Amino acid sequence: MPKYIAVVNPSMDEDDIARLIRKGIAGALFEISHQNYPMAIKLIQLIKQLSTKYNHPVSIIQDVSNMEDKLDLEVGLKSGVHWVASDKGEHLKMAKGLNKLAGLIFKGRNLPKGIRVDSVLAGNFLDPDAEIIGSEQRQIKHLVDEHPQQSLLDSLLKIAHDAGTHAIAVSDASLARGLSFRRPSRKIIFSTEDPKAAAKAGIYWGVHPVFGNVSALSSARNKNLIQKGQRLVDATEPKHVTIHLA
Repeated sequence: MPKYIAVVNPSMDEDDIARLIRKGIAGALFEISHQNYPMAIKLIQLIKQLSTKYNHPVSIIQDVSNMEDKLDLEVGLKSGVHWVASDKGEHLKMAKGLNKLAGLIFKGRNLPKGIRVDSVLAGNFLDPDAEIIGSEQRQIKHLVDEHPQQSLLDSLLKIAHDAGTHAIAVSDASLARGLSFRRPSRKIIFSTEDPKAAAKAGIYWGVHPVFGNVSALSSARNKNLIQKGQRLVDATEPKHVTIHLA
């Protein structure tokens, strides 16, 4: 099942945002318009605060397609958005220049030459990673190259299958993304102490980011991602992969 992304705006109050997070949205999409920077910053901070309160990482995505002032983008990135989306290549190049860790989403299927992005936002994908709530043809598909540790991915999936486990836990974002691309039948638990990494991974198909201040097994149980009697492959330390019984 794809993840769901809600469109939000600065006029929403705490109850509105909290209701969306409790429903389990993976991402929040918004624009900064009319140079209303204080309200936009307040919105970003509110999403982050409620994400922590409800222990549910949420990807914050800023659409800058209609940007007229570079400051719109700068304000978003400095306030901590995790992804930048646009239908203009120059916007995405600018975003990468300002923050190399920001994820880039191109709106459309026909990528301009010389533009490297992480994902595309369009419609009618056969197997989308995420869908925009309330929009019939707005979906996100992540672009994934062959993983440098492809043999590790193969091994983890084989272990999970042979041991009859219900979930695979990793602490590396690229591993979580690589597993997501494989569309495994097991849940992918991304356990990290970096709240930015957890939130950014929120819109990957099948990935359940958790704040890794406790063990992966405890985090998974606390969020009801694994039930008593189920097994979990713990690869948060890839050199010491273990299998836990909940």
